[in-house]
Amino acid sequence: MKKYIAFILCIVYIFSANVCFAFSELNYLKDVKKDTLIPQVEAVLIGNSYEIKNKNAVYSVYSVSSKKPDRHVSIVLQQSGKNLFYYFESDDSSKKIHKKVLKLIKNLDIVYEKSEDASHLTNFSKIVQKTITGEKTKYTFETPKPAVYQQTAAVKKEDNTTLKGFVGKIPKGTKMDVYLQGAINTATALKGDSVTAVLKSDWVYKNCVVAQQGSLLYGSLSEANRAKLGSRNGSVKIVFNNLVTPKGKTYKITTDPIEFNVTNEGKVKKVVTSTLAYAAIGALLGLGIAAITGDASDLATGAIIGAGIGGGGALATNVIEKGVDAEIPAYTDMEVELASPLSVVLSY
Repeated sequence: MKKYIAFILCIVYIFSANVCFAFSELNYLKDVKKDTLIPQVEAVLIGNSYEIKNKNAVYSVYSVSSKKPDRHVSIVLQQSGKNLFYYFESDDSSKKIHKKVLKLIKNLDIVYEKSEDASHLTNFSKIVQKTITGEKTKYTFETPKPAVYQQTAAVKKEDNTTLKGFVGKIPKGTKMDVYLQGAINTATALKGDSVTAVLKSDWVYKNCVVAQQGSLLYGSLSEANRAKLGSRNGSVKIVFNNLVTPKGKTYKITTDPIEFNVTNEGKVKKVVTSTLAYAAIGALLGLGIAAITGDASDLATGAIIGAGIGGGGALATNVIEKGVDAEIPAYTDMEVELASPLSVVLSY
């Protein structure tokens, strides 16, 4: 029996000594700048004997414990308009650093909330991995060497570096998945403001990569409406006109507008139905009400009132009430759709 207990204890010790559970957490901090926290976060790391090994421009820092080199901490501070994402990733034994950073944030009277958004967590995890490995995008501006031909008897052999390709036309309606690089606030947004999005995965057409993951889409706000009296909530429309790959290849594109509206609860949502459709539904509702009363002379009046309600017209009781503005946070997922065909040269 004693041998059996000793065996179990050994297994437990080996497991606890060698197995390290990964830990990560994302928090959304309100009304704070990245530069405010950077020196204080570094002070927490250094004060707990963690040496900063690597960091990049958006402030993703990778630190290793000088006392126990097997312990590491990675932190990302990513600005999102006037707010800030704070992402923490480490082995489980270093989780205490996260608690100390949260305590620091609380002592600074910063309001924060935990995020469980899987897309955000994945994106930040990728930033951490690139920071740990020191991975950087490499560009080359060397002139490609011409194809080499060798003459042997009557046969010519072409060097295998020769590229082959074709011109393809990507049809209208083709979609690509992107995420917003920076936040947009309907209270301060202006028509014409620049907008940048990032391609979430390789954009593939006929088994050929048109644009690699991480390519940038540049566009602007074609409409920007802040909240107004009459319970009119804020809204914006985004269009993109340029797609630039990590290798510098640029495509001129035309996309359908992506519209975001603010709900009465202060949340931002994509608009899937036009106001015109709501007006039509409202008109039918008005006709129905008039029909129920049995007064045929009220049919036209009922349709007009119904259309006003369905199309977002304000009632007399809330004309003096102001609508709601909100922020579309960075890393918001979007589906971009081509509004016209795109001709591309594809290699294989």
